Amino acid sequence: MVAEVLLEPLLWFLVILEVNKMTNDLIALLEPFVQKGLKMGADEVELFAQKIDSKETNFEANNLKSATANTIEGVGIRVLKGHSLGFASVNSFNKRKITQGLKEAYAIAKVAPPEKHYSLPPKQKVKSIPELYDETAEQLSVDDTISLGQQLLEGVKEYDSRISVDSGSFEVTIRQKAIVNSNDIAVTEKKSMFSFGIFGMAIDGDDVGSFTYEYDSVVKKKDVNIEQVASEFAAKALNNLGAQKTEAFVGPAILTPDAAADLLYMIIYSTKASTIQQGSSYLSDKLGDKIAVDEFTIVDDGTMKNNTGSSSFDREGVPHKELVVIDEGTFTGIFYDTFTANKEKLKSTGHASGDFRSIPNIETTNLNVQPGKRSIDDLITEIDHGIVVQRISASPDPISGDFSGAIKGGKLIKKGEKTTTLKEVTAVGNVFELLQSITGISKEQKPLRGTTNWFIPFLVVDDIKFVT
Repeated sequence: MVAEVLLEPLLWFLVILEVNKMTNDLIALLEPFVQKGLKMGADEVELFAQKIDSKETNFEANNLKSATANTIEGVGIRVLKGHSLGFASVNSFNKRKITQGLKEAYAIAKVAPPEKHYSLPPKQKVKSIPELYDETAEQLSVDDTISLGQQLLEGVKEYDSRISVDSGSFEVTIRQKAIVNSNDIAVTEKKSMFSFGIFGMAIDGDDVGSFTYEYDSVVKKKDVNIEQVASEFAAKALNNLGAQKTEAFVGPAILTPDAAADLLYMIIYSTKASTIQQGSSYLSDKLGDKIAVDEFTIVDDGTMKNNTGSSSFDREGVPHKELVVIDEGTFTGIFYDTFTANKEKLKSTGHASGDFRSIPNIETTNLNVQPGKRSIDDLITEIDHGIVVQRISASPDPISGDFSGAIKGGKLIKKGEKTTTLKEVTAVGNVFELLQSITGISKEQKPLRGTTNWFIPFLVVDDIKFVT
């Protein structure tokens, strides 16, 4: 047993060494172009390379539709002349095309209006994040993705014949990236991702349930849990059958992790420096203020091992780190990239994001809404009259926070028990007021994983207006 415990870290260390060896060729490709850009007359130069190898199986209308293998590669080039920015991208690692892209970026920088806050980040120590790459991803063939996709499809069909699959997929992806700039940043990384999901509904005669979906994305092949995704999707789809109308009322809602994410998205959008600096955020002047109940904490951490949202560094080569966004109800953290940080004479928090086709934007990594101490079943038993909200189609106003959205897969709660599935119910409220109205947080969390990860518990919120 001791030997096995010691062996696993050693194996991952060897994998990291091999991955670094395989991706260093991207740095070798890019570095000469930094000097070329400086010789042209640029003051700062950055090149960001990406290579994405994917094998994907898609299915549609309960049947296999397609299976493909694809490679995308390209380089994004940022050039600064003074404080004027030029950007160009090329869909190739061809040196002649990269040179042409560099010339185009420099030509744009020479005529672009200056913005004094434009600069490239300085070199910082970057620590490798363990367990972001599984060499099994290299070995999987297109036929393997077909087999895994069929397992997902068959798992749903076997669960209940009333399930109808509209679409779904299984994809294995290997992502390589490298960044070099004239401030001596030269970093590279390789990641694997196994992504799979399904979208559809349940049909029982004339009773057609609302659409639902289930999705997951993991780093390692051994963590692929097709049975869990299939069963959770099927259970949600069947839950939507037999929907009935209800009376309008004002009362508590239990937001599932999916529904909570639908509304929390606007909270997170409002904590990005770009949103705040544009004057488009309700939270513009509220850093340090109490904006939620004491039990509510959000932490973003891009350094978690074995997570698809993790990375050693961001789109600019700045190392990821933990950012406490809301700490026991107090707004404590703002997401910055280099440009927005410069505006406030601060340092980037390492949240620059994006691909080689565009300049960086700001995005989360692994967003963790801290769980509570009570089970979701216990929280339900305390509600006399309310609704479990599976999903909500809402687009809150970014400044006021007001929202009105149709509830999908809602379940009426009567005297502490889930009863009728609901239809034609709209929830009306304010996302920022919701933070002050949280009365319960479950100990159960659900990972909502993709290129960014959210880990969210069930949230109980009071005084939601339900309109029918």
